Amino acid sequence: MKKLNIFCIIIGIICLLVAGYIVTDKILVTEDNKIEISEEKELKDINNHLSKIGSPLGWLIVKEGIDSQDDNGKYSPKYNYNYLEKYENRQLFVMEYILSYQENIDNFTVLSAGDQSAVEDTPTSDFTLAYLDYKIFNKYYKELLGEDFKITKGKMGNTKYDKDYVYFDNRHPGSNGVYVSMITSDKVEYKKGEYIASVKATYSTRLSDILDKETSDGIISYTKDGNNNIILKSFILKK
Repeated sequence: MKKLNIFCIIIGIICLLVAGYIVTDKILVTEDNKIEISEEKELKDINNHLSKIGSPLGWLIVKEGIDSQDDNGKYSPKYNYNYLEKYENRQLFVMEYILSYQENIDNFTVLSAGDQSAVEDTPTSDFTLAYLDYKIFNKYYKELLGEDFKITKGKMGNTKYDKDYVYFDNRHPGSNGVYVSMITSDKVEYKKGEYIASVKATYSTRLSDILDKETSDGIISYTKDGNNNIILKSFILKK
């Protein structure tokens, strides 16, 4: 009986080792933790998401470019630079996304840039300051970026609204007709706990003239939450 028990224990240990090997083999497909995914499904998911966020996300290319334009109004995209690293960029991206839905415009509080009194105007109008209620903004911020927005870390407009509202930097100098028309992906892989999508940003005609190029290639990395929603981590253009 004792020999039988020992034999059963040995068999059990062997089964556990084999099961562990199978699981490990499925996860560690390569040395860098790259695992197999359904690329067709992931491409469908990410491109559907990009159809909603592509232009708002692409605005960060324009925003960073405006800050470094030459005397002729020309500038170049920033390469090997994570456009979502700076907190104010994350804030601006979410604001642009919110404004891509017409019904959200009336949720903004708009102030005169002069005496900072409330005015009946749109949040994108010149010579105004615009704010959005924190709860409304944070809902979208968490949905897109997977965390709560911290007002104290964001960009402010230096008014009394900075305490409970989120500031929208509506500075768009010389931006008529300047925008990223779309961002699309043709390849997705899963690596080291993140999805890595190869993407292409397509520029509007006027932006193409400014940048001297019609498109830029890049990488978007993201994870997914428990509800399979895409959570953005980085957006980088490659030269």
